[in-house]
Amino acid sequence: MSDNQSNWDPKTGLHRFWILAVSLVITSGTAISPALPTMQLTFSSYPTTLVNMVATIQQVPAFIVLLFSSQLASKYGIKRIVGIGMLLMGIAGVAPALLSNIWLVLLARLIFGIGIGMTNSLAITLINLYYDGSDQAQMLGERSAFEPIGVCVINLLAGLFLSISWQASFLAYAFIFVVLVGFWKVVPEYHFSRQEKRGSDRVKLSWPIVWSAVFCGTLTVGMAIVNVLTPSVVVANHMGDGTTASFIITIYTIGSMVMGFLFGAIFKAFKRYVLLAGLLCMGLGTLLMNSADNVYTLTIAVVIIGFAYPLSGTYIFNTIDNRIPKEADGLANSILLVGCNVGTAFAPAIVSFLGIFSPFNGQNPGIGMYGLLILIMTVVFFLLMIGPKNHRHSK
Repeated sequence: MSDNQSNWDPKTGLHRFWILAVSLVITSGTAISPALPTMQLTFSSYPTTLVNMVATIQQVPAFIVLLFSSQLASKYGIKRIVGIGMLLMGIAGVAPALLSNIWLVLLARLIFGIGIGMTNSLAITLINLYYDGSDQAQMLGERSAFEPIGVCVINLLAGLFLSISWQASFLAYAFIFVVLVGFWKVVPEYHFSRQEKRGSDRVKLSWPIVWSAVFCGTLTVGMAIVNVLTPSVVVANHMGDGTTASFIITIYTIGSMVMGFLFGAIFKAFKRYVLLAGLLCMGLGTLLMNSADNVYTLTIAVVIIGFAYPLSGTYIFNTIDNRIPKEADGLANSILLVGCNVGTAFAPAIVSFLGIFSPFNGQNPGIGMYGLLILIMTVVFFLLMIGPKNHRHSK
């Protein structure tokens, strides 16, 4: 399975860390959001929505490339594809530090997205290949914790560099090169067997995968609301500046991180009701964020939102194995992450659209409408779970 690195043991702490380390960088696209208010001043002749896309446009190529990442890994090797993906992310991530044209910045972000697409689902596939049972659930929970840790690190670095200029803030993505070097030195190549390759060729899309992807996409809209819209909420309500927003987002990522580490124990205790807990956090958190008028309320709101994905999202990724053939794991991970990337990419547009129908006030009333819809979804899921058929099945 692995190459001739005889000292490789996925059960050891060091090797676990470098498998998980890939997840430090795969959701870092929105970590640059503290620079958006300053960029909007620089590019004031362009629509605000266009400038905000600097934090989200990378998700568009990401979800396209995601569809082919499993096949690329099967053909060329999972380590090689992950490594190339992180290399593209590092180069394209830092590139805007040297650019002053908005269109070139957006181009760099598109290339950054290609790297995300090559890396994202394979970070989960690596865990599925080396771990199973409760060990797999624990690693998936820790993986979801590593994502906000990476965002936190890059977000803090971006906030510090922002004091120099918005261009300098992109130097924060140099952190990706650190992760790349460690991963490449420690993790060996995984050699797929002929049976695994043949099985992956026969895999077809199924409804459990599609609905799970739609669910994940809906959930990540809320995550993107925090990462992309927090700076504008802070500035519009005179709570502070980009640095303040960076601090609030950092607290949010710490909350996500803690919940990710706790997922294994929480899932063991509450099973499928973890899904409802995550949805409830998302609904209540976004409603509170919509009405927040000071830094303290906003911080509490985003921390509550931060609990949502490590609970509900990780639950979906951990249990999809029970609803599909084993050989469909790679495809399922890719499609679920496509849903996540679509939700992130179009979150600003979705919030803007929901604002048209929202009964709430605030800088972005669509945030409140989104929260209300999530609470309705929570009630529907709860009623389905306690229904007679599901009640008998859960015993």
